[in-house]
Amino acid sequence: MSKELTYQIATLRDLGGVIQMATRMAGRGLDAGPVELVLRRPGRVLGQNGKFHAMITDIHRQAFRGYSFDGVKAVLVNQFAIEMDEAGTPLAHPGERVWDWKTKEPVYVRPTTTKFRKAEAAAFIEFLYATGTELDVQWSERAQSIYDDYREAA
Repeated sequence: MSKELTYQIATLRDLGGVIQMATRMAGRGLDAGPVELVLRRPGRVLGQNGKFHAMITDIHRQAFRGYSFDGVKAVLVNQFAIEMDEAGTPLAHPGERVWDWKTKEPVYVRPTTTKFRKAEAAAFIEFLYATGTELDVQWSERAQSIYDDYREAA
């Protein structure tokens, strides 16, 4: 069993079904060896990734079209991580520099947005909005509504 599955439990009513399913899946998985079950609080709302992408897409298309979307996203996440660190609130799962022993140079592994906590995700949305505004980005209707929803919820 190499696939990772995540189920969110919001009420006691959800608990029984998820436990039964986990028991069945773990039982089947044990045929191939040990399995691991993890219980944790959710880090961020899964839909936030799409929200980041809408805003990053606007920034990419209007300010950095010569670069790939992934490249622009990597730079934005890196800049956000630096800003959070300088503010004294570093990311819970920061990036790291590792040494490539073959090329004899450091390689930077950026923080991943999938590991952002809720507060970090909200701060990233604010960062993207501020950055896009500095770059004179004209927000698409989707990106603007995402930011407006974020502001109303805050």
